Amino acid sequence: MSEVVSNTAGNVAYLPTAKAVVTGLPALKGVPRSGAELGAAPTQPVVKRMESPGDSLITYWGEANDYPQKVIEIASKSTIIPAAIADKSALWVAGGVIATADKESTEMVDDDEIYKFLTDTTFERYLIECASDVSWWWNAFPEFILSRDRSKINQLHNNETAYCRWGRQNESTGLLDTVYFNANWPNANALDKETEKLTAIDPYLSNRVDWVRTGSKDFKFVYPLSLPSPGKSFYQLAPWDATRTSGWLDYLFSIPQFKKFGMQNKMTLRYHIEVPAEYWSKVYGERWDNGSVADKLAIRDEFLSSMTEKLTNVENANKAVMTDTWFDDQDRGRDQVGIKITVLDDKEKEGKYNEDYSDGQANLLYALGTDPSLFGFQSKDIQRSGGSDKSQSFNIFIAKSTPYRSRILEPLKFIAEYNGWKKRFPRLTFKFDDTLMKNLSTGAPIAKTATAP
Repeated sequence: MSEVVSNTAGNVAYLPTAKAVVTGLPALKGVPRSGAELGAAPTQPVVKRMESPGDSLITYWGEANDYPQKVIEIASKSTIIPAAIADKSALWVAGGVIATADKESTEMVDDDEIYKFLTDTTFERYLIECASDVSWWWNAFPEFILSRDRSKINQLHNNETAYCRWGRQNESTGLLDTVYFNANWPNANALDKETEKLTAIDPYLSNRVDWVRTGSKDFKFVYPLSLPSPGKSFYQLAPWDATRTSGWLDYLFSIPQFKKFGMQNKMTLRYHIEVPAEYWSKVYGERWDNGSVADKLAIRDEFLSSMTEKLTNVENANKAVMTDTWFDDQDRGRDQVGIKITVLDDKEKEGKYNEDYSDGQANLLYALGTDPSLFGFQSKDIQRSGGSDKSQSFNIFIAKSTPYRSRILEPLKFIAEYNGWKKRFPRLTFKFDDTLMKNLSTGAPIAKTATAP
């Protein structure tokens, strides 16, 4: 084990004999479901409690109820994940939301109440926060707040998804009707004084608007959002998580660690300096010939310091190094004798693993649902991302964004019905205010458009 060299954290080790690097080591450090219009309630699967880990009140998210916290810790080490999710969320939100009289209209309805709600700072915050949570987790837990007389929903904001946990499923009805909110998971439980218990609306309830208005005395409700994820009954699983479970993230993390570790621990030889035996006497004369051992050591150290200064000092970059040379009188070929400096070829080029790293980054962007060209990605195969590439990527991205944007706007549609906006505008439609990029080939100007999800 004496030959094993490890980094400070202890999670990367180098085995000199095997010439192997080891990575991945432990680092040191009850709601009615049917309305008058329906003859039956939508089918809701019930998951047996023994298959649903948790305390008596909470359904765990992950085996230790810390899945979001673990994912955040891992993903935060990536140079791609947080930035790509932030960019994707910003593209979803675009210039905000407008309300039109129908799908064909492009002009904002002339209604002060709707305009005030959509331009309120709280709603603008909701959009980007909800978009981010949907992208991160495939789950979101936005919250309505009613007016004091319960006649209007005055505010919509987004609860941090990582702080939300479902209450136990009602095993007789299959309902998930309670959300527990605490910033301290997994070091918290449902009965902590810091934990808030929130009532959740069933999105499949046909008379959900009337239920909120008359069927409950609460003044705030969670309207849960999620995107489909096969086999997940409580917490959906975002597709990009596969990069974590498949090992791609570990692979991407290991390459810069390996490079850093190698730079810190390997001996890199750039020059071979050959000094002939007669150099010392020829150059230093009697000082060398008559000097003591201590004198000769001082001369040697002086020589080495001088060479180091000449070869490494930044101020001497691109300058010549002058050394003493002479002809050997005994050599008939009259070859020059003196110091010989040879620049060594580095067999481990600086670009080692760069292509592997680019491939890993591309796979990560694919998993995140982002076109690499749209986010400025470059590799050996993609030398540049021109304006046309980005324009087409953007258009494709917007075309594929409909289901995600529709989820983000779902609570707003609920509000429109609750607040009576639908009575004033029966075909009221919410659209995202997109800005189309300039077409470089035609010179067409930048255009704005309202995109209905």
